[in-house]
Amino acid sequence: MRRWVLGLLCALALAGVLLPDNPLTRQAQTYARSVATAAAATYVTLRTLNAFLSTAQELEVGVSFIASGTAQPLKVLEPIDDTIERFADLVFGIMVATGVIAVALGPVSAIGLALLAVALAVWTFTAQGHAGLPRKMAWYGGFLGLALPVALVVSSPLAGAMTENTYHRNISLISEITASVGAAPALGREEPGLTEYRQLADNLWNRADELIDALLAVLGVHIFRIFILPALLIGGLFVLARHFARGT
Repeated sequence: MRRWVLGLLCALALAGVLLPDNPLTRQAQTYARSVATAAAATYVTLRTLNAFLSTAQELEVGVSFIASGTAQPLKVLEPIDDTIERFADLVFGIMVATGVIAVALGPVSAIGLALLAVALAVWTFTAQGHAGLPRKMAWYGGFLGLALPVALVVSSPLAGAMTENTYHRNISLISEITASVGAAPALGREEPGLTEYRQLADNLWNRADELIDALLAVLGVHIFRIFILPALLIGGLFVLARHFARGT
């Protein structure tokens, strides 16, 4: 009976290695892609605003106080523009890292399940007990094969419950601040007027603190969803795997 159970578990582990798209990995990849999609939407918003601000800073107006010339009155937006650009770079990094995690899930899980299958095969077809190298291979292989997919699958409902309200509240605030200045119509014109840019400058200058706070919150949500929460779950699973791997 024992050998039948071990043989069945070994077959399941091998199936996980050979199947290119097992359900657990697929769900984990779906979660990773959802985070990447949300990050991409944030990145596009930031880059659009960044382009608008960069254009606004280059607008020149004629002045004739002591001598005739030109001035760039909206250069005051440069610190805000630089800050938004830094946020965009960070969000882009999260987006790329999330994509890498989604792609790496399959190979990493396959390697771990292969180690688990070898250990189970040793237990099934030899007289060696559940100790020594096979035991360590089984637990650490199971950890490597299942920890990251399981952590991401479990993170999906947990992250939603913990961060959904914060995320949507701050995304709405960012949309309100950027949309209220009429940025989209101005960007669509061949020759945007200085009035629209002045309105943008006044609105962003007066609400810069709110905008930065909202961007920090959204950035924090992305980091929590794809890095912090999965890392905490993986850490807990690693402690369990190490405990049982060292057991007698």
